[in-house]
Amino acid sequence: MAAARKPTRRKKSKAEEISGTKLELTLAAEKVFAMNGVQGASLRQIREEAGQKNESAIHYYFGSREAIIESILAMRSKPIDADRHAMFEEARRQAAGKPLSTEQIMRCGMMPLARYLFGTQEPGYYLRFLVQLRMERSTWLHFNEMYGAGMEKCLDALKEAKPYLPKAIVEQRFLSMLFMHTNGMATIERIQSEKGESFRREEAWIRIEDIIACSAAMYDAPLSPETLKAIRGASELYDLPSYTDIAMIQKAGTGDDQ
Repeated sequence: MAAARKPTRRKKSKAEEISGTKLELTLAAEKVFAMNGVQGASLRQIREEAGQKNESAIHYYFGSREAIIESILAMRSKPIDADRHAMFEEARRQAAGKPLSTEQIMRCGMMPLARYLFGTQEPGYYLRFLVQLRMERSTWLHFNEMYGAGMEKCLDALKEAKPYLPKAIVEQRFLSMLFMHTNGMATIERIQSEKGESFRREEAWIRIEDIIACSAAMYDAPLSPETLKAIRGASELYDLPSYTDIAMIQKAGTGDDQ
């Protein structure tokens, strides 16, 4: 396993350059959404968390709940995604034209989140905000098109590395990986916030490396006989592409001889 890149304090990017009342409201919304849900939180709660007495402040600076969400994502996701893109470029350079390994892809997905989390001194809420956002499927899909390019690279790399797996299986495992990474990091974020100065990063790195290892193992797991049987049945019922044929999957070495 490649050595983890230890976090350094992040430089402020242009994506993070908001200030004053808008910044205060954005940070307040991140916390309130994280604790109460994207739809469960009220705009009044956000205003009160920001210490803003002007009842029209949110409407003035944002105009809608969706604009508040976008402000949070622009502040957090853009620099994280830029880090992810840089990791992919370096991984591609090292691979010298070969497909990336599953472990490399998982690391590209996970490490930028870890570096963000450990690069901040104040208690964070962004990972917990992401958990809440992904529970609102339509909202998440809308913003994923704008801020999810790095994770789409992960998905494309997995499809390239495992052309013998049915597309639906790759995408299902990818969504499971997203859940594992985001929820795992959100748990670490919560523990970090609760423990404060007594939080031990060494223990957190163990958790992070184990999440990477487990998600890679999930992707690399062979298709079970029952899954292969279900794929064969679906292929016959719905005329799925030939790459779902059980013989091809067995030939690729992903299943046991039936």
